[in-house]
Amino acid sequence: MNISVIGAAGGAGRRIVAQAVQAGHTVRALVRTPEQEDMVSLHGAQPVKGDLTGEWQAVLEGADAVVWAAGAGASGNFQGIDGDALIRVVDTLLSHGPRRLVVVSSMGVDRSEQMPPFLSAVLRVKAQSDAHVQGSALDWTVVRPAGLNDEPGTGLVRAAATVDRGSISRDDVAAVVLACLDDPATVGQTFEVVQGSQAVSDALAGLSR
Repeated sequence: MNISVIGAAGGAGRRIVAQAVQAGHTVRALVRTPEQEDMVSLHGAQPVKGDLTGEWQAVLEGADAVVWAAGAGASGNFQGIDGDALIRVVDTLLSHGPRRLVVVSSMGVDRSEQMPPFLSAVLRVKAQSDAHVQGSALDWTVVRPAGLNDEPGTGLVRAAATVDRGSISRDDVAAVVLACLDDPATVGQTFEVVQGSQAVSDALAGLSR
């Protein structure tokens, strides 16, 4: 599969890139800096220079599927990146394809008032862009991980529409994203995911039961 990764230099994004290449996929990765180019190249992906606030569409060339793993992070430009940029990506895919999109969002998007105050601003923005994804005619999946950590992945998760607060390895988030790309049953699904006791494939299979 030819996969375009937007947000390829982030904590989850670079793990998605690495695991996708290891699984035999061809990966084009959107990057902004020479250092990011070198990083994704080392993982075996093709870097594509661009910026979500400007020109970025070249990363879509030849893609069968797109993974959104971008976020404003420390820049604080939540509306610009987590909101407006994702909406632009969705609208571009609707016009030019591909149709398959997996979005890495965040736990608590649909209940931001229950989340810690420092998260509420970005969660409200993500709620708007997630809704745009969900209302589109794309073959979308929205993955909402719990708090992220850099522990080695276990391959064991819990996935459901709503799960208890907790944490999950970025490695395991990447594994979930790639499993979604391989599983047509996840199209049209929005779910939260946290460290758990089920293999990723089993946890995803349980979503449609």
